[in-house]
Amino acid sequence: MISLSFQGRVVHGAGRGQQLGFPTLNVACEASGLEHGVYAAWVRLNEGLLLPGALHYGVNRTFEEGSATVEIFLLDFSGEVYGQTVVFEVVKKIRDTKKFDSAEALVVQIAKDVERVREVLKLDCHA
Repeated sequence: MISLSFQGRVVHGAGRGQQLGFPTLNVACEASGLEHGVYAAWVRLNEGLLLPGALHYGVNRTFEEGSATVEIFLLDFSGEVYGQTVVFEVVKKIRDTKKFDSAEALVVQIAKDVERVREVLKLDCHA
């Protein structure tokens, strides 16, 4: 298990996660010490709510975006959090980043990632 914590402000992104059915929090922060990849993570919102999340850190290869970003899909959550500061604890790496042939192939993989995150976080003492 990994135990790295970061914090940052939720900022507007391209909106692509929403279009794909997996709206993400785009977090402005330095994630130094974290390898590019997809992770299971715990996310604490301003109001203290602790939520499970699937975190992607790295370059978005499928859509050919050049700089590394932190994006988090909060499981079983809907709400507006732009401008909030979030704290997230990285628990376990799920997979490396990769380029997908299509947005549809990416959506299939994200669904698998979310299921894997559920499995991993059930075993964590926070669950």
